[in-house]
Amino acid sequence: MTDFPPAPAAASRDRRFSPVLAMFLVVLVAGVALAVAGLVEVLSYRVATVREDSMGTTVAPGSAAVYRPSREIHRGDLVILEADALEDNARGVVLKRVIAVAGDEIRCCDLDKRIVLNGKQIVEPYLDPTVSAADAALPFETKVPPASVIVAGDERDNTFDSRVYAKPGVPGGGAIPLSEVDGVVVATGSFFWPDTVEPTTAFTAAGFTGLSTEDTGPITGRLLVAGGVLVFLLGFTGAIVTRVRSARKRRNAAGPPWQ
Repeated sequence: MTDFPPAPAAASRDRRFSPVLAMFLVVLVAGVALAVAGLVEVLSYRVATVREDSMGTTVAPGSAAVYRPSREIHRGDLVILEADALEDNARGVVLKRVIAVAGDEIRCCDLDKRIVLNGKQIVEPYLDPTVSAADAALPFETKVPPASVIVAGDERDNTFDSRVYAKPGVPGGGAIPLSEVDGVVVATGSFFWPDTVEPTTAFTAAGFTGLSTEDTGPITGRLLVAGGVLVFLLGFTGAIVTRVRSARKRRNAAGPPWQ
């Protein structure tokens, strides 16, 4: 019987540290972190559908209003509030603009049919340009109590708002308690790709301090999610390719299992 010599042991595989693979793993983890950070940012906002047509050209009916719960509200802000804050037994939420905050004295109208806030005329560029100043003018006068705001629609001839009740002798004077305000709208358009609301200069132009709220968080959050997914895919693909190439090199270096 012929004895065959035992086959030589396969060459041990090289398990050395791969800096390239480590780099791609770091990229992969960074992508996950970016995507998670963006998702957390996106989920910190809420969305309401605007069903009313009282905002004129500012926000069309059917649009999504992206808002963040906040008790820091400025003149000119767009806010989501409970409908029953304006009308008894009403349900749902409505979108209005803040035209006066706590301590303000506001009235309508001066000779130019504009609102007067603390003795200063306010030129409101966001008002629906198709509505005449005379049609938009609804006489009212009130002082805003603490922790409250006065709101109005941008289409002033087609909105039910604080001005209806903002008259001397009427309880509350049309003021909306901040507890009835769900949040400040920072973007509109659609949930998947909203447009950031531009802050109005109507009140700062009249000499008041503080711009209306500007917040790019909804856009930033979505960009972080998209960027994180791309970075993750880059790291994942690079790690797989590097691993496959390393395995192939080890097999080639080891030679065939028998000679």
